[in-house]
Amino acid sequence: MFRPLFSNICLMYISQTNSTNDYLKQHAACDAVWTSWQTAGRGQAGNSWESEKGKNVLLSLRFRKPEVSVEQQFRLTMAVSLGVYDVVSQLLPNEATAIKWPNDIYIGDRKVCGILIENTITGNRIAETIAGVGLNVNQTLWQTDAPNPISLRQVSGVDYDLPAVYERLCETIIERLALLKEPEKLKQYYLDVLYRMGVKALYARREVNLTPSRVLTTQTPEAFEATISDVTDQGELVLDNQQKFHFKEIQFVL
Repeated sequence: MFRPLFSNICLMYISQTNSTNDYLKQHAACDAVWTSWQTAGRGQAGNSWESEKGKNVLLSLRFRKPEVSVEQQFRLTMAVSLGVYDVVSQLLPNEATAIKWPNDIYIGDRKVCGILIENTITGNRIAETIAGVGLNVNQTLWQTDAPNPISLRQVSGVDYDLPAVYERLCETIIERLALLKEPEKLKQYYLDVLYRMGVKALYARREVNLTPSRVLTTQTPEAFEATISDVTDQGELVLDNQQKFHFKEIQFVL
């Protein structure tokens, strides 16, 4: 089933798939797909994604030839995560919503959304980007040992209309992608809503080859205290104005 969103994009619904990102990879003519159930949802760093059937937003969007080079690809991460942030903060205007580096969406200290961005590279340019969004909307029970999941409904008590959330997400993500032409403004918007920005907190170096990542708590012996001071144009997290970390090199201690 196709639902027109804009003049050149249609959002396709399928009842079930292994992964919406994988579905787009296998169907080159499709630019946006959402489903009620993923049988093999994927997250960052080899993690799986739990989602109760028919309860959450499971969406992937394809962007063909975004105007960024390979060195600038973190701009896509910022734009997509800001688009998702916009929807969550609009639906929960009184909550402390933030983007946890690089692209999770948090309410307080709990994760409401994960984003998986996969780029296809040709030469020194991004040929296409597929952005997968898993937003916890109406789910209230969790079967896995994920450390800190939360849903919109758990916060507000409201049962949300999923198609309306899907359409609004597509709109806000595409709106934020327009900021790719204004990279300084895009980065400032991102830093303005970054989780723990400028706040002293605990972190730990990550074993790069450890997949999936393990959960770290305040009892973790290797934890150290630091303050997020910046994110580089290449997406590295900067702590205390000096230490730079790639995604798989550092973990937040919850």
